Amino acid sequence: MSFSLVSAYVGNANASANGISVTSIMFFINLGLILCALIQITALIVLYKKTALASVMGLATIISFCFGAVLFFVQLLMYSYHNTNALYAVSFCMTLLYASFILSCIYFIMLSRNSHKTLCIATGILSLVPPVGMIFAVKVASVLKRDTPMQELVYSGYAYTYAALGDFCRNNKTEFIDMAGEEIFAPLTKKEIKRKLKQLKKNAKTAEGRYAYASAIVAYTPENSKKAVRLMTKAAADNFAPALFNLGFYREIGAYVKKDIKKAKIFYTRAASGGDEDAALRLGIIHMKCGEYEDGFKVFRERAKNGDVCAKYNLGVCCELGIGQDPDIDKALDIYESCIDDGLFTAQKRMFVLAATDINSAQNGDFFRKVTDRVYKDAFAKMIEGLINVKKRHAADAAESFLSVVKYKDKWEGMARCLVGTLYIDRGADERDRHNGAEYIRSAIKIMPNAKNILSVLPRAVTKEIKTKNTAK
Repeated sequence: MSFSLVSAYVGNANASANGISVTSIMFFINLGLILCALIQITALIVLYKKTALASVMGLATIISFCFGAVLFFVQLLMYSYHNTNALYAVSFCMTLLYASFILSCIYFIMLSRNSHKTLCIATGILSLVPPVGMIFAVKVASVLKRDTPMQELVYSGYAYTYAALGDFCRNNKTEFIDMAGEEIFAPLTKKEIKRKLKQLKKNAKTAEGRYAYASAIVAYTPENSKKAVRLMTKAAADNFAPALFNLGFYREIGAYVKKDIKKAKIFYTRAASGGDEDAALRLGIIHMKCGEYEDGFKVFRERAKNGDVCAKYNLGVCCELGIGQDPDIDKALDIYESCIDDGLFTAQKRMFVLAATDINSAQNGDFFRKVTDRVYKDAFAKMIEGLINVKKRHAADAAESFLSVVKYKDKWEGMARCLVGTLYIDRGADERDRHNGAEYIRSAIKIMPNAKNILSVLPRAVTKEIKTKNTAK
């Protein structure tokens, strides 16, 4: 509002024969309400962009506040220019602004259904007291902004199925790979860990023994990583290739030691000279990461010709991301499909991620078709079939496809179980369906731990039923 208008209004108020008029009092109340409303609108816009749970109510609340703001300036002009109907305008403005805060109350209570229940309900109730509710609205917006990606997907996408697919995509990003596997150590109790480490320490008299002992220390007692690095270094001093590879990897990613690409190359080179083929491939990967594209391509191509499926997959990554060349998604898909035929599960996951990323996009539907039009085999074919049915919103057919994957008992079982569960929850006819869906997701956690991200954001009524049932057992 302009200074002249405010001055004119204040002048009129002071000139009132009976002191401060009712209209003046109502105006100053409106002034306080509009200040609170402006802050409330900002918080609501943040929430509206993030949540779709109560999007209609959120939009209605924002529009109502905007109309209230417009009416505030109208009633200000009317009174400043001595319009006889100013009292009615001021009254209507106050009514509309307070009605907006009531809508805000309903909106926040609706948001409490899926997250931060206590905070959202408290904010809803306190919205009826605008100055206090305004502060809590900002707090809710700030808290929801810091929500996990999983919660954000559930809110913004509504469907738990899309949330599960989004979580899978985030955990399987495009990256170069090699065939080096991590040491697999079974979970043990503290007593068992102590006994195992004691036994490995006795055998740490050879390079191989030191390597095994160091690997166990990293797996079970990472707080003793410095000791593990010392043992790994001693094993590497005897040119034990696996130890040299690990030290190179530690240096490459900065794990347990300071990141140093030059030293990583030295360790990889020594490991490759000792016969470690993965070390040679890691050298190619480092070349690519350092922008030494010609050297990197040379390594990948030579190894791909010799049957290294990981090197061939890495060439696909370069085509997809345009590393050292122009992006060529069609060529990348051809390479990934060839890797799938060679039995590389990582290539299956990449193709699935590419399709899943595009599943709910109106702009890139052609890309989804490029992936799903190809012919696949066995469980992966059923996963793609299920994805196509999800895209078409044929929930029953999608669930049937994913259920058939469960029967294969292969690497896709965990994701298939999770998707069956989310489809039951999203499209289930009753509470029993939603409960069964939650049970499927819970069973997927044993195979695919990330499924717990979905379980953690299920409606409280469903998770409460699961807990009650498990307690009864």
